[in-house]
Parts: sequence; C-alpha cells; structure tokens
Amino acid sequence: LIAKKNEIEKLNPGQVQGEFNALVPESSKFYEQLLKIFKRKIKRSKKKNADEDDEDYDSDEDMNDDDDFDEDDLSDDEEEEGEFCPPGCDPALYEKVCELREKRLDQEEILAEFHKSVEALKKENDSFVKKETSINSALKKTEDEIQAFQTHKQKKLNELDCVITLKLHQIQNLIDDRIPDDLTESLVFTNDGLHKLKERIKELQQEKVDLRKRQKQLRKENSTLLNTKKEAEARLAELQARALDVQILKFGQEIDLEVLERMSVNKTAEELKEKLRRQEGRLASELQQWQTKIKNAAADLAEVTKRNTERLKTVADLTGKQQKLEQSLNTTQSKMVAEYTPAHKDKDRIERQKLVNLIKLQAKEMEALKAEINMLRTKGGHVYTPIVKRQADGAQ
Repeated sequence: LIAKKNEIEKLNPGQVQGEFNALVPESSKFYEQLLKIFKRKIKRSKKKNADEDDEDYDSDEDMNDDDDFDEDDLSDDEEEEGEFCPPGCDPALYEKVCELREKRLDQEEILAEFHKSVEALKKENDSFVKKETSINSALKKTEDEIQAFQTHKQKKLNELDCVITLKLHQIQNLIDDRIPDDLTESLVFTNDGLHKLKERIKELQQEKVDLRKRQKQLRKENSTLLNTKKEAEARLAELQARALDVQILKFGQEIDLEVLERMSVNKTAEELKEKLRRQEGRLASELQQWQTKIKNAAADLAEVTKRNTERLKTVADLTGKQQKLEQSLNTTQSKMVAEYTPAHKDKDRIERQKLVNLIKLQAKEMEALKAEINMLRTKGGHVYTPIVKRQADGAQ
C-alpha cells in the first residue's frame, strides 16, 4: 500500500495542468476552446499483454467495453461536435494541447489502475487481519489447553509413589532404641532443616518468655493507671460537689459554667476598645484644633488682603492726582513761556515752588505706601498694583 501511494504521489496530476496553463495563458483568445479540447474525453484503445489467457482477455474485453460505454455516455455530445483546430489558432499549439490531453488521459488511466490495485490490497489486508485475529485466538486457546494439561500432569505425577534409597546411618527414627517395623508414618527430612526447626523452637520459646514479661509489665501499668483514674474521678467528684455547694450558697441554684463563661466579658477586647476610643478622641481633638487654626488663618488672610486692596486704591488715586498735577504744570509752563513778563516772575516762582513742594510731599507718601506694600508682601499677602497709564502732554 505504501509503495502504491508513493507511485501515485510521483505521478503529480497537477503537473499536466500546469504545463497547459503555461502553454496557453488565460489572456489568450483561444483559451476557452483549447481548454475544452484539453478536458475532452475520447475513445482510446487499451493495450493487452501478449501472455494473457483467452478467458482473461474476454473478461478484460467485457470490462473495456463497459468502460468505453461509460465514456461514450459521458462524451457523446462532445464527439458529435468533431475534433478540429479552432479557426485562427496555431496548428502547432493545437497539436501540443492534444499531446497534453493524451498525457493527462494516460495519467488518469494509471491512477485508476493504481486505485483499483490499492482497493484490492486493502481488501486483501483486511482478510489477512481477520485471519490473524482468528489464528491468535486459536493459539491462545491452545496455549491455555497446554497449560491446563501440564498442570494436570504435574498433579498426577505428584501422586505417584517415589522410592528413595537411604543408608542406615541416615535413619534416626528410633523408638525404644530400635527402628520401628512400620515406617509409613515417617518423614524424610534433612539434618539442616531439622536443626533450623530446633533453633526456631528455641526462638519461639524465648519470644514467649519476653511476651509474658511484657504482659506482666502492661498489667502493672494498667493497674496503676486504673488507680490513678479512680483517684482523679474521686477528686473530680469532690470538686464538683464543692463547686455545687458554693453555687447554691451564692446564687441559690446550680449555674452552667459554660454559659457563664460565654457571657463573661473579654478583658483584652475591652481594653483594646477603650484604647481605640481614647485614640479616636485625641485625634478628633487635634483635628478640631487644626480646623480652628485654618479658619483663623483664612480670616487673617482676608483682612490683610482687604487692607492691601485699600492701599492699592490709595496709590492709584495718588498716581492719578500726580498725573493731573504734571499735566497742569506742563500747561502752566507752556503759558508762561508764551506770556512771560517780568511782572509775573515772582508770582510764577511762588507757584512753581508750591507745586514742587506738593510733588515732593506726594512722592514721600508714595514711598511710604510702597514700603508698607513691601512689608505686607513679606508677610505672605498678595498685592496687585494697578497699572496707571501716563497721558503724554501734547506740548512736550
């Protein structure tokens, strides 16, 4: 089977199709017609072996006739159309396509024969497997019968009497210092085996003595433990009676100690709970203190911000006044330049002096406000100074 499969794989039926595709590309206008010719089934005469018998020849002829009949049924319509080269097609190309078709048909016939032989081999293999199974079962049955026969034979052989020749010094079966007349109840045994049995008897006797000693020791221990148990039971009964008397004196009735123990307070748990409560109270107090500090700091920050804002407004007002004074001063100077007379010299000088003094005073106030603003900044407050645009004098 493996050899047949290898031969089928070597044929490679797809190789012929690949050769056709390489010979006639799909872009060719004769591709469909040539492909139809390549796929067409035609009648082909099968070769016969010269050494075949007449009967085989007749049977093969019948099979060939059947095959030809099937092929005729499949390709009647195709053969009616006739075999000719398509108009406009190269005759050499047509001949090559016909050769590839013959090659394809040869491979198909070989594959069909291979498949038939493979099926026959499979059937033969199945029959051999069935025969092997039946033979194995029969062989196993025969082996079981042989084993049973051997067992039965050995059993019967063991029942046969066997004569053993013994010398006189080997016989030690003496009763009253003489050999008994009947030896049917005697047993043939080796001296080594007899010696081992005697040694084993001594060992068993020693083990028996040891076990008796161990038994006596265990009995003593058992009696001691029983006495201890009795004393413990008596002591327990005495303590229970005393506990009952104490309960009756205190409570007037017997109390279940297990229930009382379950209802008792766990000191360790209570201590831990008390410690947890104290720690929670301390942390709550600290949290309250910090919250108070945060509120006070927020109030201080708001107050400082308010004062800072007022001072910034004052600075803005003074800056506006300064600009107005500078503007009026510039206007006055321009008029004085235009209408300057010696009569107004003293008056202008006095007014100029007043304006200079006023400017110096305002400058001092501004410096004081700036110093206070810087001091507030160092304390952590945020000061936003207003931007004052100076109006340029048209006369400058």
